[in-house]
Amino acid sequence: MFHLSHSIIRLISILFKHIWPTFSLLAIFVLLTSFSYANQPDWILSGTFLGENNAHAMLVDENGDELLLELGDDIQGCDLLKVLQDSAKLKCNDKEYILSLRSSVGDILLQAEYEKSLENRVTITLSKSEVADYVKEKQRLVSEIGFLPLIEDEQIVGFTLSKIQPDTKAASLGLYNGDVIKAVNDVPASDPNFLQTVQELSVVPEVTIQVDRNGQMMAYTYVLE
Repeated sequence: MFHLSHSIIRLISILFKHIWPTFSLLAIFVLLTSFSYANQPDWILSGTFLGENNAHAMLVDENGDELLLELGDDIQGCDLLKVLQDSAKLKCNDKEYILSLRSSVGDILLQAEYEKSLENRVTITLSKSEVADYVKEKQRLVSEIGFLPLIEDEQIVGFTLSKIQPDTKAASLGLYNGDVIKAVNDVPASDPNFLQTVQELSVVPEVTIQVDRNGQMMAYTYVLE
């Protein structure tokens, strides 16, 4: 517990050292990723069968289990619209996608969630000097915003924001209490390289963080000038 608390405090310090919005938002996507299907088998298109009166798509999961779909069938929330010689067309989130041989439905879902997150993207430009002054007031940082690790299956999958009050720097970022930070620069919070990504923020020109707000993905991009 002490080690976890120390890591969180260190993470906060690193984020605010380079850009206080980064601290506040700490991953989508989305983007861009979605965890709604994380516990479902990730089916890979292994073959297609075209007949005179029907067409089928054969999929296989990571355990080798096979699933034969007909037109109109549903898999992980995507409808099978059309079967081609070396691919299949799926409809996910009201958009159509091509699933090629040996590519997975999970990839299609990630793409759909990413495109969905782009519809809720905000870009904010910040003053370097203002950020530097704000970072110096460490006690103020801790008092204005807090975040709690969101743990699923003994793994951190995000950070829930709290303590955000009106008329504060944190609130001016467009953040709300209850927002869940899912990714920073396309690296999910669950990724082993997440902390390293945060540590390297000082060498990137901008930071994009994905937030889950009541099931809706938001992408915030912060640029320092």
